[in-house]
Amino acid sequence: MENLNREFKPFRGYFVFSEVELFSLILCIVLDISEYMAAVLIMPGIGDMLDIVGIVACLLMFRWIGVITFFEIVPGADILPIFIITWLVWYFLKKSKRREAYQIAKKRAHRIL
Repeated sequence: MENLNREFKPFRGYFVFSEVELFSLILCIVLDISEYMAAVLIMPGIGDMLDIVGIVACLLMFRWIGVITFFEIVPGADILPIFIITWLVWYFLKKSKRREAYQIAKKRAHRIL
């Protein structure tokens, strides 16, 4: 019974997403899944239009990192989840910049003390 009353403390390995990160991940998953369904179930032309919409959305969300999504135009690349891969690159770059800024601030605070 003691184990049930303890407070849950997540360890560092868990991913904790902000609202923007989670929304963009969900959008990338929806774009990849809808692209698979459109290419297989409907017509390749609609799949290409979804590619263009996804490329524009990723360029707006991820800025220069969204250039990775231009691989969607390559024939046969629809098999790869390129929108999700782009999100992963964006997330890990953002996380490393945040960690680097934290370490710099920590060094500055240590110098002051």
